[in-house]
Amino acid sequence: MAGSALSLFTDFFTHTTGPAYFSGPDQVINDAQLRNFESLEFFFRTRKEVQGGTTIKDMILLDDPLTAATYLPGESATVTNVQGGNTLSVPWRFIRVPITWTEQEILLNEGGGGSAVGQFHQFKKLKDFKYQQAYTSLMNLLERKCVASAANQQTAMEDNTGQEPYSIFSTVTSDGLAPTGWTTVQQINPTNEVNWRNQNTTYTSSTPFDTDNGIVQGFDTISQLVRFKKPPNKEKYFDDDALRRHVIFTNREGRKDYMKALRAGNDITRAGPQDPAYGNPVFSGIPVIANEGMDDQSSFTAAAPHYMFLNANHLKLIFHRAKFMQVSEPMKFPDKPDTVVVWCDSYVNLFNASRKRHGYLGT
Repeated sequence: MAGSALSLFTDFFTHTTGPAYFSGPDQVINDAQLRNFESLEFFFRTRKEVQGGTTIKDMILLDDPLTAATYLPGESATVTNVQGGNTLSVPWRFIRVPITWTEQEILLNEGGGGSAVGQFHQFKKLKDFKYQQAYTSLMNLLERKCVASAANQQTAMEDNTGQEPYSIFSTVTSDGLAPTGWTTVQQINPTNEVNWRNQNTTYTSSTPFDTDNGIVQGFDTISQLVRFKKPPNKEKYFDDDALRRHVIFTNREGRKDYMKALRAGNDITRAGPQDPAYGNPVFSGIPVIANEGMDDQSSFTAAAPHYMFLNANHLKLIFHRAKFMQVSEPMKFPDKPDTVVVWCDSYVNLFNASRKRHGYLGT
């Protein structure tokens, strides 16, 4: 009977559809989750899957070959075959979470008075709870990895021997160069390649609401630096980024300070009559979002919050097509005959296709 119940639940778990990502069972309040998943929300909207390959690679043109020139009729030409382009290379990182149940759990949760209907509902409830536990751990981990500190983590994040995925802070920095302790970013040295740097500027934290040197002025500067427009011909060879796919990430204090700046000029930025709140503050249509993970970053210090302008067209969370939260077959082990394990496995990394299209506002 015990083996039968365990086998029935294993078959039920394997052959019924799992819950959608970010959703959980109706009857269990999930207070183990983070307050928000703003990084994953941003990246999952633009998630890109790729097929195979030992690494994630792309080509980028960083230098004008300077081959165009004026000439006189009949003038001899000097022709040079320029081998331009740089290769971006990002290693795969591997993240998994186990979903486990035991024979004792199945027997004690079989319920339903022995009826098939009661057993089905009990199995469904237990299965949903198992998925909720696993996805809570997985999504919490992914969110934290997206905003992990990159200082002195080049070996862990950049090298093939490391196991940490890139974070937002590994490719978008306060000075546009490599993070502290790094020499290259995705195998390219930004010290040597000026076009492999993100945009950056500062505001005065002591007077954040000042009209000349405050937050809004800093937003003005960065928004112009990350806006790109195509020429009127040969459009397919150029990118046109008009802020439509941007988001501004900061911490809770940063979002609060930006709302204070809006209130300071509320004769022209009023959200609603007699309403001091700005429920969804924006700048030039770009949402200003408090990312919980950034409250843990030392660069977002008290009284001097920073702001990151990120472009979803060029900063992507990439999953391997064959390993996007793939659920394995149930496994049993000789030393634990009463235990069944299913693994949810992903090959993933964060990929920045153009550092120049992102901005960092610091102090």
